[in-house]
Amino acid sequence: MDLVIKNAKVVTHSETTAAAIGVDGGKIVAIAPAEMMPRAERVIDAAGKHVLPGAIDPHTHLAYGEYFQIPFAKTVPTETGACALGGVTSVASYMRRVKTGLLPHLDNLKRDFEQNSYIDGFFHMMVADEANLEQIADAPARGIVGFKFMMGYKGPQAAALGIPPIDDGFVLEGFNRIKKLGFPSYGMVHCENIDISLWLRKSIEASGRQDAEAWFDTRPNFVEEECIHRAIFLAKVAGCPLYIVHNTIGESVAIIARAKAEGVKVVMETCPQYLTHNYDDLAPIIRDNPVFANVNPPLRHKADNELLWQGIRDGVVDTMGSDHVCVTRELKGKDMWKAPMGLGNCTQLILPVMLSEGVNKGRIPLEKVAEVCSYNPARVFGLYPRKGTIAVGSDADLVIVDLEKKVKFSYTMSPSLCDWNIYEGWEFRGFPVTTIVRGEVVADGGKLVGKPGYGRYLHG
Repeated sequence: MDLVIKNAKVVTHSETTAAAIGVDGGKIVAIAPAEMMPRAERVIDAAGKHVLPGAIDPHTHLAYGEYFQIPFAKTVPTETGACALGGVTSVASYMRRVKTGLLPHLDNLKRDFEQNSYIDGFFHMMVADEANLEQIADAPARGIVGFKFMMGYKGPQAAALGIPPIDDGFVLEGFNRIKKLGFPSYGMVHCENIDISLWLRKSIEASGRQDAEAWFDTRPNFVEEECIHRAIFLAKVAGCPLYIVHNTIGESVAIIARAKAEGVKVVMETCPQYLTHNYDDLAPIIRDNPVFANVNPPLRHKADNELLWQGIRDGVVDTMGSDHVCVTRELKGKDMWKAPMGLGNCTQLILPVMLSEGVNKGRIPLEKVAEVCSYNPARVFGLYPRKGTIAVGSDADLVIVDLEKKVKFSYTMSPSLCDWNIYEGWEFRGFPVTTIVRGEVVADGGKLVGKPGYGRYLHG
């Protein structure tokens, strides 16, 4: 064999067992006692540690740098390097092209990804105009099965990103088309009632406020809550499977649980930052730099943090994304109302948050981490059982984690272009130590040891 991981505690979505894992040709070929394994070119002793399926981050913006004249090929190695250090072995990126639609550019984007990525990945289409709408039918044959509608974007932020405003009629038409595609295609939505938000923003911006809470005040909980109801209603009308990205509010757990009970096919995603950060106790970096609070949807309250953890425990929250962007301090600037949105590098912190704040604080079992970070996203996007599990025949995408390892995190520990982090100075207990993609070690001991260009484009 190429690789044997011995003395492992193997974690899947359903159980934890003691076993060795045998890898050959990039695939898992055996899960058995170590004494039953043949010789291997490399042996990793995982004594005292756990081995999970590599995390799948279904929500990043790897091409975000394009808005600031940074080519996609330049951001792929830095940001997928951050993924690898955090135990993420597959990553999805939202891709947008207006006027021409995404598909004419897809081959070039795939090339740029595969020539520069440390890990595997796939793309979602941002359905921002008629050109993209017309390409929905042909997208699955090219590997794209996620179609995002920016229900929360009009006004100055949309204009800055070149996002044309869309209405509910456009969304419903898109849902009708996606319904015809069948599994595993999803209509995906950013849920915020932007009309109300823009009205709230008028007076708050005019008042000259630049405090972090000002951004929350333009987008209170009910702005997201109303749009979740509306998106679910439109999906029911169209019979379209729905994926709601980056849920931030505690109310969403009850709303989506009710929709699931009524038979609506709806997937709920949240992000690590919405489990840990809030306006009741601002992180020092946001308190000192209020412009960093500019993110859509915004951070919420401690009560929302805990309700989302409850949603994970109860199986309402299905997946964990990061909403990762590579926006620098310089690009953020000092003006709350002109700053580009985003909380920076969170993909590297998905597993540390789940291990430290979830498992080690008794909120969730370790199997739940494997479920929401690996198993569920693989099933949602048609990658299972190649990805998302530890099973014979699956890709050897594995992350070895040490539940006792303590790490005081700093942005300097990441290759990401983002030169700040909302988890700056945060002490985690529980951290990924080795990341393996298709049998190759790409990150080990906090360092990248793989090579950019190893990653492969995945077809949903």
